[in-house]
Amino acid sequence: MSINTDSNCLNIKANIFEHFILPSKLNPQILNQINTPNITFEQFKDLTSKYMSSIIDCEIIYTFFQLALENQPIIERKPVDIKQLNLFLQLQNFNHVGRHSIFENININDVKYQERQRQTMNSYSPVNSPRAKTTRVQSTQNDTQQLILYVKQNIKDWIHLISSNADTITSQEFNLLSLIFSNEQKNISQLIFDRQQRLGKQIVSDWIQKNVQCPEFSSVICGFVKSVTIKSNVGQDLKITQCEDSQIYIDCAVNTLSISQCNNCQIYVASVRMITSIVSCEKTIICVSSNYIKISNTIDSTIHYYGSYPPIIYGDCRSIILAPNNSNTEKTFQNLRDAQIPINKSCRDKYQKPIIIGQNRIDWLIQSIDEFSKFILPEQHFSSIDASLILNCNFDIDKMAKEITEKKILTQPINYDKIVLPLLAPPEYIKAVYERYQLFAGIQAQIKQANLKDDNSKLLQNAIQGNFREWLISTGSIKGISDLVKLIDSEQ
Repeated sequence: MSINTDSNCLNIKANIFEHFILPSKLNPQILNQINTPNITFEQFKDLTSKYMSSIIDCEIIYTFFQLALENQPIIERKPVDIKQLNLFLQLQNFNHVGRHSIFENININDVKYQERQRQTMNSYSPVNSPRAKTTRVQSTQNDTQQLILYVKQNIKDWIHLISSNADTITSQEFNLLSLIFSNEQKNISQLIFDRQQRLGKQIVSDWIQKNVQCPEFSSVICGFVKSVTIKSNVGQDLKITQCEDSQIYIDCAVNTLSISQCNNCQIYVASVRMITSIVSCEKTIICVSSNYIKISNTIDSTIHYYGSYPPIIYGDCRSIILAPNNSNTEKTFQNLRDAQIPINKSCRDKYQKPIIIGQNRIDWLIQSIDEFSKFILPEQHFSSIDASLILNCNFDIDKMAKEITEKKILTQPINYDKIVLPLLAPPEYIKAVYERYQLFAGIQAQIKQANLKDDNSKLLQNAIQGNFREWLISTGSIKGISDLVKLIDSEQ
């Protein structure tokens, strides 16, 4: 029996572990009750309703499986291969093993390990709770090495899972591993099967152990401290990690976005085609448009979101504020189209009803209208849509998209006195920002009309500055001012 000696390696799809692992404790063995090669969503829902806390958990698992398999944001509820779905459920063990437990050589089929998995999970934390240690857990090996080791430890079990024979595996069965592995040049079975329809499991396992690798993310922003960065061209899969006291602005569409272990940052990403994962962040403000978003182990953070699916929240999440997307750029609607994110009222309002999974109590709330304001973007790099367009369309997102698409109005020039209104927020939020601008303008007009003398003018100025400084500090709004100062300093 010959083996293809092609030197091309088998690449682990890191995005599977980065974005599609959920705190699910569903036992994959329940799928053994289905005697057909494929399973429908309705069958899966009926089967899992006995074992899961809610139907929504079932929907998320099935949806995320199809997303991971097809790499398409728009999916249909079509039958899927039952072995491949079973494999996806097995991958969820990566959640429970935890990134730092991988090196303990845990066998997911060990009786004692399975017994622990059946116990009630009171505090899910795949890395460490940020409350226990603020987002600075360092591993002895990086994520790539961890994934390779995890795959090597479990590949025999996965091969056994997808094969119908005790000792061999067919090329068709091997291709089911395309959920986890890929090769840019070839079908993955062509890497090892050379006109052979069947190979020994041990041969296949040994070959994978020898040839598996995990490519790095196409674009990584890591370890920024007290920095400002603006990028309009990054890789398809973007990872922002271990940044502190920094401002990060990404003005383009990406395929996936991972934000992890960031502290006291302000992050804007124009649009994400597939999924955004926010993990172990603290005191961070994020503005993003994404088809899907999940948030875990994050505290004291505000997420401004526009997308086609409600936010998914789990783990140790506390003081999470969900808010409408509050950005305004001339490329907003084009970036949404590039990411295949629908432009409609439904997507605009998805932030309001998050999906909570797991057994933890999640502390979250919707940002009030009074606290809502436009996301501060550097004017030198981000032109914005003129406020008159938004007003003429009566804050209607469908009309705005139509008007901008037909180019009936140009973007507003750089002018700091201009009113800049959010584009993707509900009408009541945009209107509140507009009325706030009008109030400021009214007060300024009153001061000018008062014709104060120099002494009185200085007294008023000192009173306003003193109260304003106190307000900045007490509300934390001083961060926005300091952001602008850092940006100006970085460009000098």
